[in-house]
Amino acid sequence: MVLDPQKIITIYWYAALIGTIVFILKTALPTDTGTEVNTDFTSMSDSDASFSLFTVESISAFFMCGGWTGWVAFSQLHYELKVAIIASIIVGFLGMFIFVWLISMAKKLEHIPTYDLTTLNGKSGKAYVHFEPQGTGKIQIEFNSKLDTLDAVSVSNEVIDAFTPIKVVKVENDKVYIDKDN
Repeated sequence: MVLDPQKIITIYWYAALIGTIVFILKTALPTDTGTEVNTDFTSMSDSDASFSLFTVESISAFFMCGGWTGWVAFSQLHYELKVAIIASIIVGFLGMFIFVWLISMAKKLEHIPTYDLTTLNGKSGKAYVHFEPQGTGKIQIEFNSKLDTLDAVSVSNEVIDAFTPIKVVKVENDKVYIDKDN
């Protein structure tokens, strides 16, 4: 069976173009639509659920890299069809693995802050809402280098009005206990 070289070039060109468009759209545009749709097909290992080899982005990277390589090898460099196919498959898989590797390296940069409420002991802030005696409410206090609103329990026997200065007297079982700051 003899394949028309122009059809082969067209196939490579369309694979490269569609792969490039999908790759750019999926990686560059924000995709948070509020839905729970997941485009991952299978995980490479069961131990790391965040590492997926077959995603829309990695498959489009395969077609993008492989398509452009096959198109250049066959139409511009005039390699034989077998050489162009082998080169496009190898470069396609390389592009796919490099993309997945880069994403896994980027995920390692994610920082999940740890909240140690005991660092609040002795700190001052203000009541965010009205506290009844021995009641619960919310306070505003600098926590983890930012102004944060936290739940708190009053240890005072008197009312603490909103925006009154308060002081954290203790932190116990992830509960913040406050009193008026005199």
